[in-house]
Amino acid sequence: MAVTLDTTIGGASANAYCTLAEAATYHESHPYATVWEDAIDDERNRAIVTATRLLDQHIGWFGWVVNSVQARQWPRVGCITRGGAYPVLSTVVPEDVKRATAELARQLLASDRTADSDVETQGLTSLTAGSVAMTFDQARVKVKVIPDAVASMIDYLGTVKARTATSVSLARM
Repeated sequence: MAVTLDTTIGGASANAYCTLAEAATYHESHPYATVWEDAIDDERNRAIVTATRLLDQHIGWFGWVVNSVQARQWPRVGCITRGGAYPVLSTVVPEDVKRATAELARQLLASDRTADSDVETQGLTSLTAGSVAMTFDQARVKVKVIPDAVASMIDYLGTVKARTATSVSLARM
């Protein structure tokens, strides 16, 4: 079944922060837009919906949601613009959130950023305690769900939520 975007600001069934047209505009000047351009509209829509959901799951947005019935974390009150000069209007989704959604959507089309990540998939192959040394199998190193490029676009609106640390058993050699 084809996915339809609902970008109604504050809507109870909203599922996306940006429209297909807004994402296309973002990608017009992007040097790595080929993966976006090669996708069909339904794939793009799915990527936008997933990117929106992942941003809401992985970003601790500043401020508070406007109402209790909105499906998404935006719009919000209590946020300020980059540089702190003005409040972000509680009737909009900021342009940087829309651009971050488009960027993450493109990266989701390029690769699965949502697969589980643990020590085994990180590829830790050895750890030495004396003079501390760690070796990773580069073929198995995972990428972050929220890439640094996306996080830096919205860092004044929220922060990437910390994950709980994974413990590793150490053996004396």
